[in-house]
Amino acid sequence: ALLPRYRAATRDADRRARGGLGGAALHVAGAGKVQKISGEQLEVEIANRDRTLVVDFFANWCGPCLLLATELEKVAEQLGDKVKVLKIDVDENQDLSSMLKIEGLPTIVFIPQDSSKPALRTEGLLPAQQIMDIVAEIAAPAAEQPAN
Repeated sequence: ALLPRYRAATRDADRRARGGLGGAALHVAGAGKVQKISGEQLEVEIANRDRTLVVDFFANWCGPCLLLATELEKVAEQLGDKVKVLKIDVDENQDLSSMLKIEGLPTIVFIPQDSSKPALRTEGLLPAQQIMDIVAEIAAPAAEQPAN
């Protein structure tokens, strides 16, 4: 089921690129509730967070990243104000990507609202439901989390 969606996303991205819209147009940044930000803006978002942050490190040339964009739109739509979904282009933010050792794309970093909890990092395409499950798990009070 993912292969046809990948092909469609790649085909649409290629059409937009040939249409003269440039690399930035390949990304659905302004769409819906997902925001594309810079590394500097990420620092501000982390410092001022009032909910769980889901940060997607992506590249316009990355097929799975295009598919993940659709899944993240679903997450943002379904969870609303419980989560803030952010995207960072690794090609535009190479210093940050290097510092965070972002190697596989897409990479998602889940940053809990509670600063005493550690961030969680995943690599690869995840379905919307799995992303929402991770958000629910890290947003839960410590007493509700299962013991390891």
